[in-house]
Order: sequence, then structure tokens, then C-alpha cells
Amino acid sequence: MKLTELEPRWVGAGGPGIYNADGTPAAERHGVGLSFLCPCAECTAKRTGNHDEDFYLRVFVGFANPLDGGPAHDPRPGAQWQRAGDTFDTLTLTPSIQRMNGCRWHGFITNGEIR
Repeated sequence: MKLTELEPRWVGAGGPGIYNADGTPAAERHGVGLSFLCPCAECTAKRTGNHDEDFYLRVFVGFANPLDGGPAHDPRPGAQWQRAGDTFDTLTLTPSIQRMNGCRWHGFITNGEIR
């Protein structure tokens, strides 16, 4: 299955009206991660087509090397994946991805393909 079939979105952070824990404005970031609809059969069956309702059926993956060239948004060990490629069609992430809630889908994104 192609990643582009799962409504992928680059995830940003910060920007106007967003503040760091110390009260300073958080700089706007682009491409700190990726969000896409979970490809498993269980989650596919639950989709409604309503963005708000389908939010919980999405998988989020944070990048160790964001698209904007900045540092990882979440520095916790294991909270980010290495990214190769800068389009949904060329994206490869390592290591594998496993949802830790809901269906617990486990898979890979390699050259824009979900396996």
C-alpha cells in the first residue's frame, strides 16, 4: 500500500500563540514528524471520513532529523525515527513503527510504501 493512500500529513510545532514551558514563544517548526491513517483492517473499518472522529485512527511518527533541519522535536530516547526522503513518495523511516495503543499495528515505511 502506498503511504499517499493514507492521507499523510507533515506535522509541525510551535508558532503564533504557542509557548514553551518557560513562557517564551515557541518558534514555528515544519516537518517535525508525520501523521497518517493507520493501515490495519481494524482501523480501516472504523473510519468515518470525519477528520475529528478519525483523529484517533492516525499514526504519529516523530523525526530525529526533521524536514526543517532543526533538532528532533521530542528528544526522549525512542521517540523519533530516522527519515530518508522528503516527499511522501520517497519517504523511508527506520526503525519499524508499532502503534502502542488501539490495534497495535506494526509495519515499515520504505520508499513511500507501507509494509
